[in-house]
Amino acid sequence: MQSESNMPNEEKISLKNVFQGFKQWLVFIMGKRKTIVYGTLITLVLSLSYNYLKSPVYYANTSFVLENDTSASLGGLSSLASMSGINTSSLMSASNLFQIDNIQELYRSNNMLRQTLLEDVTINGKSQKLIYYFAKAQILEKKWVKEKVYLKDFYKHEKLYSRAQDSVLKEAIKLIKKDFLIVGKPNRNTSILNVGFKHKDEVFTKIFNEVLVNKVNSFYYKTQTKKTAFNLNVLQVQTDSVKRLLDMSFLALAEIDQNIPNLNPLVKTAKVPYQKAMANLQANQAIYLEVVKQLELAKVTHRNKTPLIQIIDKPSFPLENNRWKFLNILILGTFGGGALIVLFLSLQRITRQALEE
Repeated sequence: MQSESNMPNEEKISLKNVFQGFKQWLVFIMGKRKTIVYGTLITLVLSLSYNYLKSPVYYANTSFVLENDTSASLGGLSSLASMSGINTSSLMSASNLFQIDNIQELYRSNNMLRQTLLEDVTINGKSQKLIYYFAKAQILEKKWVKEKVYLKDFYKHEKLYSRAQDSVLKEAIKLIKKDFLIVGKPNRNTSILNVGFKHKDEVFTKIFNEVLVNKVNSFYYKTQTKKTAFNLNVLQVQTDSVKRLLDMSFLALAEIDQNIPNLNPLVKTAKVPYQKAMANLQANQAIYLEVVKQLELAKVTHRNKTPLIQIIDKPSFPLENNRWKFLNILILGTFGGGALIVLFLSLQRITRQALEE
């Protein structure tokens, strides 16, 4: 077996050769100082020109905490409910209808986006539908005219929309979900949801984000409390009705009492109307107390069913955009441009040397 000392000299790479090669490369680079400076300046100018001449894409983001834990304790009323024979577990059961993962899909749903596009808003002092503004910004008006769909037709009642109008609306919704809408959680273990929208029009971006968030959160709120609100209204009507009967019972008892001011204790039958009125009064009192208990429990249940939607951040002007800051471009353009020029010259030198050999 040959030792290292017997290996061919051309296969040995000494430290001296490495330093000598680096020195030659450094001399070569220093000789190209002007080229590197000019190349760096050109790269910097091109970077600045591209950054400020391109159309910026604005980004509007709304983040909020979603809490719909309906299993909160009823407190002292839970014992009252048990005494009244009410199953508190049914009142405290949490609904899985609108967990945060489902809310994300609700923001992407065609129905919510359709309602948002058909919402009347004021932009630049002019009232118009968002679909009108979106079509203008995306230059879709001419394309839709070919399909015999005119923007003015969207101001009619939605039930009067034609098949072609519904078709272009679906096209717009599909485009929004694909290119502009961003919905997600910053962390899978949190209850924070981010709803973002990006577009080249700053005003449209902010308004669309706000309208969509309001639409979805309002739908979520109404759906979560729809059943408990209905039960609460029914119990309120019943309570008011029983209260009127109780007031009438008090009045009837008082009238009977005043009609027999000097009742003969021996005449038993004369007491019957008074006793009937008293029995009705006591029955109505008992019913009224029970209905009031049910009403108070319904109020607590309704409050527990009311979801908490706490806005953390909401979009405000000026919106963030994809343009880099001047200082960032200056640093990256200078060092990045210089590095690219040096790399290009080095590769050119290596290629030339290889061809010469």
